[in-house]
Amino acid sequence: MLLTLAGLAFTACQNNKKPDNENALKDAVNTTDTVLNTADIAFTLAKNYFVNNTVTKLEHPRIETQEQFNEIFGMAAHMGNDGKPTVIDFSKQNVLAVVLPETDRETKIYPVSLQRDENGEILLTYGVKVGEKQTHTTRPNLAVIIAKSEKGNVRLNEIKLLK
Repeated sequence: MLLTLAGLAFTACQNNKKPDNENALKDAVNTTDTVLNTADIAFTLAKNYFVNNTVTKLEHPRIETQEQFNEIFGMAAHMGNDGKPTVIDFSKQNVLAVVLPETDRETKIYPVSLQRDENGEILLTYGVKVGEKQTHTTRPNLAVIIAKSEKGNVRLNEIKLLK
């Protein structure tokens, strides 16, 4: 009897709250294979850019010049405090980009981690969350800014997130 009451008390105290996006990302990272001997790479999220409609596929995720960047992205400035596109100085910085196929579903891409592995390769892990059907199409994208000194082959690792 005492054991039954203790079990019920333990069950009643558990938190059944659904995780928010941040916790879901952390859980997703913790459940995927992790690479040993990795080092985090600092990055800044490039905001307020859109993928040009002439781009069908991204050949390589690393963008090293303003000219390359302008072929892929356009500025999506809007009113407000955070309305200006993030400034990128290609003399000191590179961009790592992910461009997904055109879709009519609300799709968000979240950066999860950026690391260098023991072979010197850069691993960009990102989460993709697909939502409701929309009346228009978009080209979901993610662009992160890194120091130009961060050299190495770039590998992309996509994690599918639940709604």
